[in-house]
Amino acid sequence: MRYERILVKGVNWIGDAIFITPALSALRSSFPEAKINLLVPEKVTEIYEGNPDIDELIVHGRGRGLKKRIRLIGTLREKKFDLGIIMQSSSYEPAILFYLARIPERVGYSHSLRNLLLTKVVKRSEETQHEVNFFLGLIQALGVEITRREIFMAEDGEAKEWARNFLIKNDCGEDDLLIGIFPGAYFGPAKRWFLERYATLADSLIKSYRARVVLFGGKNDLPLVQKIIDKMTANPINAAGKTSLKQLRALIERCRLFITNDSGPLQIASTTKTPIVALFGSSDPKKTRPWRKEDCTIIYKKVSCNPCFRRKCKSLACFKAITVEDILRTAEKYLRKEKDG
Repeated sequence: MRYERILVKGVNWIGDAIFITPALSALRSSFPEAKINLLVPEKVTEIYEGNPDIDELIVHGRGRGLKKRIRLIGTLREKKFDLGIIMQSSSYEPAILFYLARIPERVGYSHSLRNLLLTKVVKRSEETQHEVNFFLGLIQALGVEITRREIFMAEDGEAKEWARNFLIKNDCGEDDLLIGIFPGAYFGPAKRWFLERYATLADSLIKSYRARVVLFGGKNDLPLVQKIIDKMTANPINAAGKTSLKQLRALIERCRLFITNDSGPLQIASTTKTPIVALFGSSDPKKTRPWRKEDCTIIYKKVSCNPCFRRKCKSLACFKAITVEDILRTAEKYLRKEKDG
């Protein structure tokens, strides 16, 4: 089948936004002449800027008013797409949107009554699989052969310059050993390791390696990061609420090591060459581990109740099992290599 205009309904989470990039690459390889548009919320647009597999980003805002929806439907109708692919696994809204936009072929995973709005319903795999392969499954359903599975986020010159200036302002030189820590997880506290342990970890890294530690976070993470700073004896660099997604990537790229919970920034870090230590608790690394094998260690202690995928948990037994010493031993492996190299 030959397609001229393809619309992909993207995802809302930062990590998933990274995970669909191999699917976009597969579309581009199989339909090189097609115009590929990606419909996404504003908060993830920076991930796709500079991506050669996308011809146009269509941004839909936060507002859910009737006038805005009607306007969006009209915009999509005018573009006369001949194929629509819904990456969201169970949402009804994009299926309704594609139907009203009169897109003749509408592809998505099977989900209850939503199937009535699709022209091609894709059955989900019964086996646990990584999200990258989950999204690629929709493309494979079109008869596309998958030859590459690399995630992608473009480098940005302005963001690199911002990172350089940010570190200069914080008295961090080119030769300083910079370690990044992201203590948050937008999904909920069940995906966050303990703040007091992050504070102890940061102090230990600073003392043992004479490192500079930069604490990352979005605006929502400001209280978390401040609590860590209050519990520390050393002075970290506070980058919480100060970076765009491009700047976040550029600053992570300057780090010699990045330590993080299972989160969006973890997946952004996966598009760099910075070594990663990823902490998993309530989530399943089989589904959302960093999509690379080099210089990446997952710390996941299996207990009776995980993965539970909860937003909140009273016991957090999975994270209680992960000690500061566990992280330090893993960090030493990378930092010693850095020092010896």
